[in-house]
Amino acid sequence: MPGAGRPLKFGLLAAAALAILGAAALAQRTPEEPSNDYVDGALCAGCHQEIAANFAKTGMARSFSRLRPQNLIETLGKPYYHAASESWYEMIERNGEYFQRRWQIGFDGHETNVEEKRVDYFIGSGDHARTYASLTPRNTLQELALSWYSEKGGSWAMSPGYDRPDHPQSTRLVNYPCVFCHDAYPKIPKAAEEADAVPQFIQPLPEGIDCQRCHGPGRKHIETVGRTGATTAEIRASIVNPKRLSPDRELEVCMQCHLQTTALSLPHSLQRPGTGPFSYIAGQPMGSFRFTFDREGGQGEHFEIAHTAYRLRESKCFLQSAGKMTCTTCHDPHVAEAPGTADARYNGICRNCHAPELARIAAPAGVHKAAASDCVQCHMPKRRTDDVAHVVMTDHIIARRPPPGDLLADKPEERETAANAYHGEVIPYYPAKPGATDEEAELNAGMAQLHDGTNLKAGLPRMAALMEKYRPARAEYYTALAKGYRAAGDLAKALPVYEEAVRHAPGSEIVLRNLGVAQFNLGQLPQAEATLRRATSMAPEDPEAWGLLGQTLWTQGKSVEGKADLMKSIELDPEIPDVHSALATFLIQEGDTADAEKEIREALRIQPANAAAQGNLASLLAMRGANDEARYHFKESVRLNPGVAPVRLNYALLLANLNEAAEAQTQAEAAIAADSKLAGAHELLGSLLGSKGDVDGALRELQIAVQLQPDSGSAQYRLGVALGLKRDVQGAIEHLKLAAAGSDPEAKQNALDLLRKLGQ
Repeated sequence: MPGAGRPLKFGLLAAAALAILGAAALAQRTPEEPSNDYVDGALCAGCHQEIAANFAKTGMARSFSRLRPQNLIETLGKPYYHAASESWYEMIERNGEYFQRRWQIGFDGHETNVEEKRVDYFIGSGDHARTYASLTPRNTLQELALSWYSEKGGSWAMSPGYDRPDHPQSTRLVNYPCVFCHDAYPKIPKAAEEADAVPQFIQPLPEGIDCQRCHGPGRKHIETVGRTGATTAEIRASIVNPKRLSPDRELEVCMQCHLQTTALSLPHSLQRPGTGPFSYIAGQPMGSFRFTFDREGGQGEHFEIAHTAYRLRESKCFLQSAGKMTCTTCHDPHVAEAPGTADARYNGICRNCHAPELARIAAPAGVHKAAASDCVQCHMPKRRTDDVAHVVMTDHIIARRPPPGDLLADKPEERETAANAYHGEVIPYYPAKPGATDEEAELNAGMAQLHDGTNLKAGLPRMAALMEKYRPARAEYYTALAKGYRAAGDLAKALPVYEEAVRHAPGSEIVLRNLGVAQFNLGQLPQAEATLRRATSMAPEDPEAWGLLGQTLWTQGKSVEGKADLMKSIELDPEIPDVHSALATFLIQEGDTADAEKEIREALRIQPANAAAQGNLASLLAMRGANDEARYHFKESVRLNPGVAPVRLNYALLLANLNEAAEAQTQAEAAIAADSKLAGAHELLGSLLGSKGDVDGALRELQIAVQLQPDSGSAQYRLGVALGLKRDVQGAIEHLKLAAAGSDPEAKQNALDLLRKLGQ
């Protein structure tokens, strides 16, 4: 039977290691907090009762909170089915607490991959949407997959970025930039301040944006107000009043959260090296904290949920105001607009500046008379956003004419792919010079080219030249260059740059992890072990580091210690699916398929859209003869990621073993299309072609197979048989002898039997 007895392949360990790895890290710690630190925002209400009461009704004040019966606006109890991921979701209440439940219908028709997470917080005021987060034992926040949207009276749909088959379920962590813009500043562990460290939060978290996000830290102000004899000037000087700032600084108070060029890969912004994730203070130049970038030519008519300031800055009203127009020209941040009253007030503001024009078009015979009383309807229309398909926002570009078409029509969620992602120059947007000095500006702009792999072709040599020119002291730049080389597939160039990053940041466990993974994937296992041991000693509570060390040890044959470290990783964080998958791979190598299957099923419970885990489970099931369930999981793996060649090959082997030759051939051809150098796929296809009488096709594929893998006894044997059918006896004998000398016992015996028949 074609393919009988052939081993079923599993995913590569290196892929699992890279999947666990986080992004690059900062080298240095942020400076100590200033003495004028943040206080409980509720203290402001003691003196500013009316302002505080009004502000509490705004979307900003309600932008992040625990979900409680008194702030519940959602309708619970109706399950939501997401067809793309074949998953069901439901929000439920139990004893005053809220939970989000997810399940799928499995192979046997029963619920499988069941997960229930407590909803600890919601993100978003609910004016447009609410997304939910669950607090983990590590004090991270997991974003949950189902969100609530206020449009059309309120409805449930997938969270932004989740309307696709392979969304991350609840494994995506809420990052610092998300909390930065939706909450007052939280406290975070010192070690978690490094860029791209796992975002962790010290409890209790504040709930909602407070006064200090726009007015700066409040301790000095409260102390000054309470000091006998404090003058009015001293009291005013102790707190930031955005209206007394320059127009640029005032606008930046709003732009800290409302300026985003894009949610797609670019990057939209980079934090200034050496700053902490919550170090921006209202009134400081935003460029001292963050640099914003744009694609060449701008975003055009692409319209996103966080485009308010970006679009405003492109408007003629803003550009021709000579810096006089800011967000507060139209908006009072302390007051929530009553439904139905906002547009009338905004139209009045338009008339303040445009009275002459409005008088002309409001003449009795004028065709624009109606428009004269409703400026915003035409010039600031509400539009459905491209990045969050269930949200409608006001377009602040203040265009002469609205874009054509139905701006509120339903649309699918935008999905970035390799085919449509932007690859080109990354342009400094705000401030125009991303750095205080030419050196800093050039390095930061160079670093931006490599982020997200946006401009690797031009960016890598540029950044390498800048590093040679300036030899900067900060490790971030070395890590950025190394990540760029890694993204370009050049680990050999990345390795010495990672080593340089470690020299500049010897105290950074995250930089060490980057180096360890690079060493592992280059086959430098002893060096990787030493590096990762240093990382675990520096951060003994880091599950990612223990998982990587465990894989490195096991790959070197140190299976007992490797297994212990993988188990320690799971103990520290049981919800990293790649660690379960890696442990399963090693258990299979030891012959412990029962425990391996448990680990793979746990990886799939955490993240059902894990195509590699689906394929590995299918292969395990096929090995023990559970063919129907194996077929089910092979189909799931192929649906989620059609381009994984080993999965296609294993699926083809199963079908060949079941005598389903036509479909087996389809899968074998798909495996070759995904990876033309996969010898086993060529061998199987050759065998299948030979079985249906296509000897020439069989010869072609089997010759490729032995060229790719000369030590494959089965391929040599099958090629010998095919040559014999073409009456090339000498050629047949040559390959049969190679099979007979090989280590494959079945092929060896078959080749010896045939050689005897040929008198050899």
